[in-house]
Amino acid sequence: MNVKETKYPNGRINLSIVEGHWEDGRNRPRTVKGFGYVDVLEKEHDDPYAYVQSVCDELNAAKAAAESSVEITIHPKERIDKREDGAKNIGCVIPLSYYNALGIESTLRNNSRNYNFQYDANAIMRLLALERMIEPSSKKSAFERRESYFFRSDFSDDDIYRALDFFADAKGPVVSAMNRSIEAMHPRNLQDVYYDVTNYYFEIDEEDGFRNNGVSKENRKKPIVQMGLAQDKDGIPLGFDVFAGNTSDCLTMMPVMKSLRQDTGAQRTVMVADKGLNTSNNIAAITLDGNGFVFSQSIRGKKSPKELRDWVISTEGYSVKPDDEDGCDFKVKSRQDTKVIHIEDEDGRKKDVEVEMKVVAFWSSKYARKAKRDREKVLAKAKSLIKDPSAYDKATHYGAAKYVKNLTVDKKTGEVLVDAVKAPCLDAELIAQEERCDGYYVIITSETGLSEEKIIEIYRGLWKIEDSFKVTKSFLKARPVFVWTKKHIEAHFLICYIALCIVRLIQYDTGFSYSAESIIDEIRAMNGIHLEDNWWRFYHRTDLSDILGQAVGIDLTRKNMKLKDIKGLLALTKKSTVVKKAHSNTRADGRAVRKGTANGKAGAARSKKKQAPQSR
Repeated sequence: MNVKETKYPNGRINLSIVEGHWEDGRNRPRTVKGFGYVDVLEKEHDDPYAYVQSVCDELNAAKAAAESSVEITIHPKERIDKREDGAKNIGCVIPLSYYNALGIESTLRNNSRNYNFQYDANAIMRLLALERMIEPSSKKSAFERRESYFFRSDFSDDDIYRALDFFADAKGPVVSAMNRSIEAMHPRNLQDVYYDVTNYYFEIDEEDGFRNNGVSKENRKKPIVQMGLAQDKDGIPLGFDVFAGNTSDCLTMMPVMKSLRQDTGAQRTVMVADKGLNTSNNIAAITLDGNGFVFSQSIRGKKSPKELRDWVISTEGYSVKPDDEDGCDFKVKSRQDTKVIHIEDEDGRKKDVEVEMKVVAFWSSKYARKAKRDREKVLAKAKSLIKDPSAYDKATHYGAAKYVKNLTVDKKTGEVLVDAVKAPCLDAELIAQEERCDGYYVIITSETGLSEEKIIEIYRGLWKIEDSFKVTKSFLKARPVFVWTKKHIEAHFLICYIALCIVRLIQYDTGFSYSAESIIDEIRAMNGIHLEDNWWRFYHRTDLSDILGQAVGIDLTRKNMKLKDIKGLLALTKKSTVVKKAHSNTRADGRAVRKGTANGKAGAARSKKKQAPQSR
């Protein structure tokens, strides 16, 4: 530290103490203490310069003493104190910086003004969200592990469950605040929005009206709930909602997209989803709202259009293209088409409307090999079903029964019933039909002006949302779900959503160079042990831990730290580089100002007029 003399045009001189510190990869000066003008100081001190210099010397001496080595006494026969705190995690300052940047704390505080809480709701959410990343388990386990962190968690386990109801009610405002903060952190392209649905199971046997039996993605017999998730092109979540377990996938999209439209104010988006969301109702809602779509289209099964399937399978019109995946054989063709959708006008009268669209068909040898492998596994199960139908029920035969003729299923019991006259056998005609479709994919889109390659590229972006489901289920361990009321379930998924957003933002700020698993594992490993008095020793450092620290602008390389230094790091999480990005470029009302994004140049000047569908 040194004394800085600042001269102003009016002749007055200001004195201050400054020191250098690293910020954004550069050594920048920082004011430690200001003293004011020399002419004012002269009224209190004979020599203002000598006085300021003496203070500077004292601060330098104190800093040197704090950084000098200390002696720690080790007693070889000392036993472990059962009451002593164990290891504590310091890596939490990385996700905590993002948590503080997302505006969650202020939103929870604003929405809790009408409640007479005896606890800090934000402290509870902070613990649950970070614990979901670092040691995901039940809410009870999170409470029991609260001493594993250096931040305070002054609440009871009962307070956690009381707060879940409030979190469910605050879901909309919290997600909105997060979207505004994320938009300020980096340019967000909302031209293409990706949407998909998955489900989560519970360790219960009976339905209760919300946790219902449905088509489980994991082929489990347990009751489930459905969750719809929307993401931007970078894989950063935009919004979610939770639905009863027996809700069809196709009915979940529009509620989520309505909230998204209100949240972001996006003028026009193109919804990207798989064939499960490809329904006339969804297409009608999307197009009538002035938006576009990119959906996959099934050509398998009896319900798929025969004319479309014949056109896709026909070799006529295909052109061979180089594939950017594994160098496998690849061909593509397209045609302009129309889709008739059925809508109701304001008076409730039904009418048919034609929607112009482009149909893109492509074939890949890689996909053909995968389809064959997948079917062979199901056929092996189908053959076992034929040999012993009584060994299967509605859940265990799922997927295999479609290849078997002369079988029915009791709707009440799920029991497989054999035709009394005809013996069960493989459906050779269906198998042959599916073999002809191996490797073919069909995409339909409202964006008729886009090239075949661009449409395929947009659709392939769906893998990022599938990866988000994998992260949520595998690394954040969002299931099985251990809470049971509807509000508590919604709060559980809000906590998981916050954790997922933090992981994705860390990936974004590190150039997507590291997997979600490696980032989570790194944060989990950054622990310290108590040495003596207020000293702690930290024993985990890698290249990735350095990169994560640099991403939030916090030095996590020190091996030994006093408790006050650790608390200083926690304080820095509210001033880190990600917080600065989130708080910059915002309007007085808290909404982020869009600069150069696909949605407009200035949020305040955004047009409210509906845009007609157009090609990009």
